[in-house]
Amino acid sequence: MKFVLAATLSYFIDFLNFMILIRVLLSWFSFNPDSKIIVLIFQLTDPILEPFRKLTAKLGLNTGMIDFSPIISLLFLYYIAKPLLLTLIYTFL
Repeated sequence: MKFVLAATLSYFIDFLNFMILIRVLLSWFSFNPDSKIIVLIFQLTDPILEPFRKLTAKLGLNTGMIDFSPIISLLFLYYIAKPLLLTLIYTFL
């Protein structure tokens, strides 16, 4: 049971990281904002990126053209959230 829950959570965090990377790549190209896939990507990544945008604004890291929130969110998900959640699953369940 622990392994299934941990694997599912791990895959979900990897999926979110992949969606954030796709969103970064989309920012380099023009795209149709009404596309269902694009809307889905934005709906999945906005709740993750928005707190980091607010954090970068408070820290004064807003440089105008470059948005550091995807980089910070990827690092957070990969190095903090994923190990912490997997540790909690294996410790308490």
